[in-house]
Amino acid sequence: MIIIKNNKEYKSVYNCNDSISDYNLVLFLKKNNFGYNRFGFTAAKKIKKAVSRNFIRRRMKEIVRLNEHKLKEGYDFIFMARVNAADSDYKNLEKSFNKLIKRKSLFKGDLK
Repeated sequence: MIIIKNNKEYKSVYNCNDSISDYNLVLFLKKNNFGYNRFGFTAAKKIKKAVSRNFIRRRMKEIVRLNEHKLKEGYDFIFMARVNAADSDYKNLEKSFNKLIKRKSLFKGDLK
C-alpha cells in the first residue's frame, strides 16, 4: 500500500471535485497516471481527541490493506472519517468503505 504523504498531493485530490460520502466516511478520488493506487487517510478535526482520530485512521488503513487487491488500479484515494465514525465499530467502517467503492464502481469486476 502506497500512502500519500505530501500536502500538495492531498490538495490535488481534494480539488478534483470527485467525492462521495456516507454516514461515516467521505471518499475523495482522482485518477493518476501511475498504474497503481495511492491512499490517504484523514479524520475530521471535530473528532476532538487525537487518540480517537488516530484509532480511526488505523482502522481505515487496515480495511484498505485487506481489500486493496479488489480495487481497480490507477487512482488516488483519500478517506476522510466524519464525526460519526468515532462511534462506529470496525464492521460499520468496513460497510461504509465497501458501499462507497461500489457506488463509484471501483471494484475490479465492476463496469464503468
